[in-house]
Amino acid sequence: MLGALGWIPLLFEPLADWYIPPIQPQARLRPENRPWQNIITGVYGHPPLLKIHDRTGDVKWSFRREDVHQDLPSELQRCLYGGANDATDMKYMRGGESVAAIYSDLVIVVNHTPDDPIRDKKITWATCRDNEFLWNAHSVEPLPNDLLAVSTTGQRPWDGILVYNISLDNALENNPPVVQNITGLRAIHGMIWDEQGQMLWATGTDAAADGTDPIPAHGTIIGYPFDAATGELRKDDRYIYRLPNAYTIETEWGKGYPWWAGPHDLVPVPNQRKFLISEDRGLHAFDIETGEFFAEYEDVQEMYMKGFEVTTADRHGINHTGHFEELPQSDLKSFNLAPDGSFIYVQSLWTKFRGFHTSLVVNGARRKINLGDEIYRSRWFADIDGWPKPK
Repeated sequence: MLGALGWIPLLFEPLADWYIPPIQPQARLRPENRPWQNIITGVYGHPPLLKIHDRTGDVKWSFRREDVHQDLPSELQRCLYGGANDATDMKYMRGGESVAAIYSDLVIVVNHTPDDPIRDKKITWATCRDNEFLWNAHSVEPLPNDLLAVSTTGQRPWDGILVYNISLDNALENNPPVVQNITGLRAIHGMIWDEQGQMLWATGTDAAADGTDPIPAHGTIIGYPFDAATGELRKDDRYIYRLPNAYTIETEWGKGYPWWAGPHDLVPVPNQRKFLISEDRGLHAFDIETGEFFAEYEDVQEMYMKGFEVTTADRHGINHTGHFEELPQSDLKSFNLAPDGSFIYVQSLWTKFRGFHTSLVVNGARRKINLGDEIYRSRWFADIDGWPKPK
């Protein structure tokens, strides 16, 4: 203990003894090491393009069909060079050493090993999509035990999710077997693996989104628990949550347009047991622990996406009730949040299906990258804190 005046000599101590350096962030949180610095984007075209780039848009790795120099089974080779211009979805997997993607007329898993050129860009699994089941597939997601979920994204009662074994021990084949077929969720556009809950979450509609059913279609989230003993998703024990309201999308597409508003992406909030869902009209937030949708539209934006800006000024029209409405958050085809508060999103042009840049928001300020590319989705090429992919 210092006496009443004992502190006075301390004023004359060298400043170096008093200097306390600021706490340095963990190495992985320093800007140059943050895993969510890298972004993977699918570019539509002939041929389509997958590219991994940084936040400035500088490309670090890319994949086109011309990069494939291996011998493929005949049907896979034909579908690789098919007429589709799709680069609809792409997911980080195997710690970043693989990419799962919907590419051209294929669903593929391809090596991302730039430090090992012999393995890099080699297709390790594929199936053709030019059939009645997968032609409109919109989402892929890796599962444990070297499984891959692929959404069929159709409108029929038997549409849903096909699960494949993508083990590196398996040889490529023209028609790889389906190990599980989960039906009942239509128009699936987003899936995410939940490591903590050990389940696959998918979002689509509970009825035909194209209006061919006699009932309205509601945006729906379903959680399918994964049974480690059987290696299968448990459809009978699924968790089902529906958005309370069903809306047509006449505001955008005109009077009499039969489609119902449906989800486009399902995105986890880093380090929280919450999802954000984008659909044709805007954003919704869902709490897994309570099983409730707890915010929508501008409230979601204020909570999680400060700095969001509508990409075009024409997102308005007359709705089914004859009233004018603005839909600034409509048609977010993809978006991702990072633990540092930054986020990316792709918003299609009004009355179009894709956008022509990726928006990146850092510290509340938006800038555009990938200018001029025809894009459906950009995603972080990384595990998101609290939501790792299966190893």
